Amino acid sequence: MQSRRLFFVPFFLLSLVVASDGIAVESELKFEEKVVGKVVPSTFAHKLRQQGEDIIFVSVRERAEWDEYHIPGAIWIPHSSLKEDDEFSWKLLKTLSETHKFVLSYCGAGHRSGYLAAEARKRGLNNVFNLDGISFWKANFPITKGKPRPPDKEPKMIHLKEAHYYFKTGFKDVDFVDVREPESIAMQGGKIVKGSKVIPLSDLTKRLGEINCAKDTVFICEGTFDGGECSASPAAGKIVIDKLGCKAGHIKYMYEGYGAWQAAGYPVEPYSKQ
Repeated sequence: MQSRRLFFVPFFLLSLVVASDGIAVESELKFEEKVVGKVVPSTFAHKLRQQGEDIIFVSVRERAEWDEYHIPGAIWIPHSSLKEDDEFSWKLLKTLSETHKFVLSYCGAGHRSGYLAAEARKRGLNNVFNLDGISFWKANFPITKGKPRPPDKEPKMIHLKEAHYYFKTGFKDVDFVDVREPESIAMQGGKIVKGSKVIPLSDLTKRLGEINCAKDTVFICEGTFDGGECSASPAAGKIVIDKLGCKAGHIKYMYEGYGAWQAAGYPVEPYSKQ
């Protein structure tokens, strides 16, 4: 079982305080080291925004996630488009980088956005950084919500122990589907829930034929130990309900995410690209 300390490393600062008309203003970003790398805490990003700092937020979550809720004023550039080197998407990100002091990308808990922020900097967009995730933001600050879905269109949220109960019943009636990106899996040690199938959220609409609506399906994504809930897995559930017509009662997602499963000592196995 991994120690929680692996996921909590003290803050380090890249910040300066300057006097502006007698008011102390933070002029640079503060970062926190996590398993996903260096992230900008939502509390600090919000503070800078309130002070009038030139910050733009970019959501790299997929359409179903964006439609449910997002940070007010954010720009939507989905991870799937950037991953596939969509020319328009990268040009838009480049334009945002050139017209704003800081560009903060975000997803649910910082995994997908962290990978893409690093890729953006490799491409010379040196002011693109990773926010800790909208799950941290929405715990304290406003979000823009989409239209509520009817109950028969909502996947069921389950917690870790219930997911493990399904696991113990065997895979005859239940499928476990991991919707993390391969790079996110690598960040978390390169393992998956034993016996699960990996279908990244960005690929799900192309691989809907691999979902069996006649069985229960439990979707899993990253999550974190410090309050960063999954957002990719409920989005996956909504996609298969909407596009495949799966009954909502068969579609579930684990709230806590893979990290909690591994920390609990539940069965895992090395991931090999399927």
